[in-house]
Amino acid sequence: MTTATSSLAETITRTLERTAGLAGALLEGVKAEDFARMPKADGKTINTNHPAFVYGHLSLYPKTILDLLGKDSSAIDHPAKFSDLFMHGVDCQDDPDSTIYPDMETIVSYFKKAHEAVIEAIKGLDDDTLNAPFSGDGWYVEFAKTPASLCIFMLHDHYMFHLGQMSAWRRCFGLGHAM
Repeated sequence: MTTATSSLAETITRTLERTAGLAGALLEGVKAEDFARMPKADGKTINTNHPAFVYGHLSLYPKTILDLLGKDSSAIDHPAKFSDLFMHGVDCQDDPDSTIYPDMETIVSYFKKAHEAVIEAIKGLDDDTLNAPFSGDGWYVEFAKTPASLCIFMLHDHYMFHLGQMSAWRRCFGLGHAM
């Protein structure tokens, strides 16, 4: 019998790569003109996050993780207005005239770039670094306690919560499931 071993970084990044694959699959068939639109039912707008908001929002957190890990995040500085539009606590808005949110290509390409950068950075970390307790008084100290826990929550659990919204949005637009 063979026992497989892997580092915590390998376990985290393997999960993140699968989740990134799901994020890509959920974009299949999405039209650029619908990307920042909320669905309608019986003539009423359904107040739910649309793809522009989901992918824009999720694209912010890799930089946060890199900064908290003490890694250089300058290659993924947020594009103009991303923080104002997508930060935690900001409401998603229906954008029928495409005047509020950046276009689909801008958001999706930054999303991919940011997540690829954080995956590469995590791959280079050892278990001691990922399991070391955070210190200081930032929100992440009590919330996550360790970089590993923060990475798992922010880049997987948080991801999946919002990708579930994306899955429901797809159904409203008649696109069906992605897997």
